[in-house]
Amino acid sequence: MLPGWDDDGRRQFDALQSQLAPSGWLCRRADIPDAGWPADQRARITRDQALQRVLEDYMNLAAVRGVARSRLALLGFSFGAYMATFLAAAKPARLLVLRSPALYPDSDWNTPKEQLDAQELRAYRSGPLGPEHNRALWCCSQFTGDVLLVDSGQDETIPPQLIASYAGAFRRVRSLTRYTLADADHALTQPAWQREYHNVLVEWLNARMREA
Repeated sequence: MLPGWDDDGRRQFDALQSQLAPSGWLCRRADIPDAGWPADQRARITRDQALQRVLEDYMNLAAVRGVARSRLALLGFSFGAYMATFLAAAKPARLLVLRSPALYPDSDWNTPKEQLDAQELRAYRSGPLGPEHNRALWCCSQFTGDVLLVDSGQDETIPPQLIASYAGAFRRVRSLTRYTLADADHALTQPAWQREYHNVLVEWLNARMREA
């Protein structure tokens, strides 16, 4: 599970872990920059550095006895979902869950993430984009497993066009399931929205494993 940049995701991780554990899922939370990090440390982290941490966390999980890489699921929110696309292209994974995925231009890869211009990002995300325009979307185009793409109907950060760009990038997947949390905001600040997302996610994950 890969959290967003401005949300440490610990409460949602704990809730999801408790729902998934009875079905045999072993859950790990990626140690990437989030709201729990000291501000001065977050300010120095580049996307490349964050990805290296994600790759290390993946290898640690894959090394656990009894874990089959062919049955791994990657779950990401916002910045974490963006990172998950690169991880899915680099390492084996069967399932990919992206909730309100963020997207960034390929340029300035080694610039600290917090130094990227917010207005330029909003404009970039609002236009149509494909795998030929962005490396994260190219990674999506190479994925051949099952995908759950979740968005929020009242998202103040991720525009609908960006969700459409992500959906259009999955050209080789076994299946693509889309779900909209109609009344929810980006961070799922209401418990009811979190429960709705968790229920959809757990049902989808368990259904995919039964099929396997």
